[in-house]
This record gives sequence, C-alpha cells and structure tokens, in this order.
Amino acid sequence: MTHQKQIRYSNLPAQSTILSLILSLGLPLLLPTQAVFAKKKVEAEPAAPVYAKDEPGCREAVAKAATLFAANKNTEAVELLRPWSSKCMQNAQLHLLLSTILLRLGKTHEEAESEAKIACQITPNSTAAHMQHALTLMAMEKTSQAKDEFERITEIDPTSYDAWSTLSDLYGRLNQMDKAKACGEKAGILDPQTRRAKFRTLHSLHTTGKADALKNEVGRLLSSDIDPPEYFDQLATEALSVGAYSEAVQAANKALDKYPKSTSALKAKALGLLFSNSLDEARSTVDSMLSVSPEDIDVLAIKAMILSEQGNSDESELCLKKLVERSDKRPLFFLAKGKLASQRNETEEAIKNFEQALAGDQSLLVVHSCLADAFIKAGRFEDALSEAKECQRVPGLKALGVDYEAKAKEGMNQK
Repeated sequence: MTHQKQIRYSNLPAQSTILSLILSLGLPLLLPTQAVFAKKKVEAEPAAPVYAKDEPGCREAVAKAATLFAANKNTEAVELLRPWSSKCMQNAQLHLLLSTILLRLGKTHEEAESEAKIACQITPNSTAAHMQHALTLMAMEKTSQAKDEFERITEIDPTSYDAWSTLSDLYGRLNQMDKAKACGEKAGILDPQTRRAKFRTLHSLHTTGKADALKNEVGRLLSSDIDPPEYFDQLATEALSVGAYSEAVQAANKALDKYPKSTSALKAKALGLLFSNSLDEARSTVDSMLSVSPEDIDVLAIKAMILSEQGNSDESELCLKKLVERSDKRPLFFLAKGKLASQRNETEEAIKNFEQALAGDQSLLVVHSCLADAFIKAGRFEDALSEAKECQRVPGLKALGVDYEAKAKEGMNQK
C-alpha cells in the first residue's frame, strides 16, 4: 500500500495554516486591525438548512477569536465563541473556527464534531469544512464515518492529495485493501512534486512567452488517454493559469464526467468560458454552482463579471454588493469591479481595480487585455502597447493582443 498519510488531531497544522483554511471558505475574517455541470446526470443535492438571520456581532466575534487563536489563547477564544454559536447559524467561519480550537484543546470532541457539521451544512462545497468534520470524526475514532467524509472531500476536490492519502490509510484500517491501494495510487498521482514535474514544461513555455508552443503543449497534455480524471482536474487549473482558456474548459469537462461536483473543475470551466466569451454557458455553469452554495464568493464574482459583459450592470452591482458586505478583497472581486466600471465607462476606476486584481494574482492573465482596452480609452497608448505585448504571450489572448497593439500604435501616431 503506497502514500499512506495519517492525520492526527494531536498533530494538526499550525494556527496560521488553520486560519488560511478557514479563509478558504470564502467568508473572510475581519481582523480588528484591519474555493453547466457535466453531461453525467447526478441526483440533486439536499437543500442547505435555512437558518434565521445572524445577530449583529457575529463577524466581530470571529475576528476577535481569530486574534486570540493566532496568539495561542485557545481557551479564551472558545469562551468568546461559544455564546455566539446559536446566534450565528449562517456564519460558517465561526463554527469552523470554534470546532478547530475545540479539537486542538482535545477535550470536547463531540462539540467540535457538532460545530464542524454545522459549517458543512452552511457551506456544503467547502473542502475546509468537510476536512475539519473528518478530523473530528477521526479524533473520536469513528473510522467508517471519517472515511465517508473524506470520500465527500474527493467528490468536491478530486485533486486533494491529503484526502486520497488519508483515505488509503482509513481503508487499510477497515481491511478494504483493494480500495486502500487504489486511493494510495491516486495520492501518488496527485503528490505536489509529481504535479510540478508533470506541468514544468507548460510553465517554462509560459515564462518565456511562447504562446504557440504553449498551446501545443496544453493540447498534448489534453490528448492523454492514460491519465485519470483527477489529472484533468489539475490540468484545467494549470491551463487557466497560463491563459489557455478553451483548453481549460476541455480539461474541466473531462474531469467533470467523473466528478460532477468538483468545485475546482467547475470554477476553471466557468472562468475559461467567461474569458473565451462563451457567456451563456458560463452563466449556466455559475448558476448551477450557486444553487448549491449561494454564498460562494469566487462564484459570485464570476457571475458579476458575466453580467457586466452581458450589459446587465445593475445585476452585476447587486452581486458585487454581496461581496462588499463581506469585506472581500480577493483578486476576482477587483476584476469584477473593474469590468463593471469599464462597462459604465468609468475608465480610471476600471484601471485602478484591474491593477489591484493583477497585483493580487499574477495568473489572472486576462487582466492584461482589460488593461490594454482601458488604457486605449484613457489615451495612455504607450501603456496600452505594453499590455498588448503581454497579451500576445498568452494563447487565449494572442489575437486580442494583436488588435490592441494596432489600436495603440494608431493612437500614438495621432498624437
């Protein structure tokens, strides 16, 4: 049996790592100082519980508790959060953080499991919430139930090395050796070092700006008939990061045939469709995702962009307002905000937000085309020319880059 990895509640990640996992829920911490379905038909997910509106103060409680947790003041953090648990039944962060701290204290496993379960109910597609629930079940030595929860994680994130490797261990404990071996093999495929080696050429070509060779390399990787669906899920994300947008959609679809709930493949598909200007299909994809997790911040940002591109600025603004209410400052939020400003001809505002998006995530290569367009509108033709050159290094933006270069040079000649 290979790639077994035991996750023990006595050896959990450091506080900073846990806080990062909690942030991945898409419900950002507010510190005081300051993550179309495939053709395969699946059964509908049970509707998430409908809770009463949270009482004012939930976010502030999470922020204060997070500060205490980061300072290793775990008992004080628990005492702060416990009274808020029943008052904040829409705040997944609060329940996830409380469960995490309780599990670290090692005294109230049942309460930790209950809090983690609530977080899963609020955000059914959150890998962080399901991982925490699985850890509490392992701490209670409920091996079979923990195994079921790790299986759920592989459904929504089939690229999770930790989930597959831990499943290999759990199946071994349950004496299901064939399944243990299969999961160990998947973990081997998904090992971070294996991933880096498999996609090294892809990123080397991206670094050197060889758009045509890069497109050919993605095509070669896509044509594999021996790699498993988990590989194509990874490929979708990798292709998106180097600007091969139509190929990202193709890879995502291959993964979704096996894993229709994969959030990473669905998001890669939605963004690939959006950046390829396939707006109707992109909207169908995000609407399907939001029907399961209506508060997913990244998906709300993608929907806001789609609505902007379709000319529905008022609806786009409503999506963005939800993100503002959560004080979210992710790169996709700034990109969506920039697209809305551009659609309203607020050019300087658009440029500011596009630059913030790119500063936050250099792999958002589509921003170069957004900036090129905005700089041309602003009469900043030298800046536009620079961004047009960047576009020509990207497979999915090369044609746009040529067009923007011509426009920028025309503008420069007219000065």
